[in-house]
Amino acid sequence: MLSGPRLRQVALVARDCGQVAGQLRQAFGWPPPFHDPGVGQFGLTNAVFAAGDTFVEVVAPAQPETTAGRYLERRGGDGGYMAIFQVPDLAAARRRVAGLGVRVVWTADRPDIAGTHLHPGDVPGAIVSLDWAAPEQSWRWAGPSWIG
Repeated sequence: MLSGPRLRQVALVARDCGQVAGQLRQAFGWPPPFHDPGVGQFGLTNAVFAAGDTFVEVVAPAQPETTAGRYLERRGGDGGYMAIFQVPDLAAARRRVAGLGVRVVWTADRPDIAGTHLHPGDVPGAIVSLDWAAPEQSWRWAGPSWIG
């Protein structure tokens, strides 16, 4: 049973998702990634790799004026982008960050998974997401064919 926050997924941002995903596949011998069409709402393309029951995602802007594109410009190139923590009680985590005055930039609430992206200005260094999954070993963000 999950007793506290767990780093479940990291996201890298790149100008060319396919190139970086290909380099990761070659370096680590990973199978083909899952490409989540849901990231299109953020103007992105992606590739999600399973590394055991933890995940590495590569995102890249697919259109102008995206948060990821602006981040690439500020950084001057590819790099770390997001840390997704799985928490046992998302409602409590949401209350805690609200009490601290941390702004929320996105939420999703589904029966089997939910997430809350915190404003990167309030949690400097990367976008932080607090997520919950049921059952806890599942992870919808890795795609329908991933089995924990």
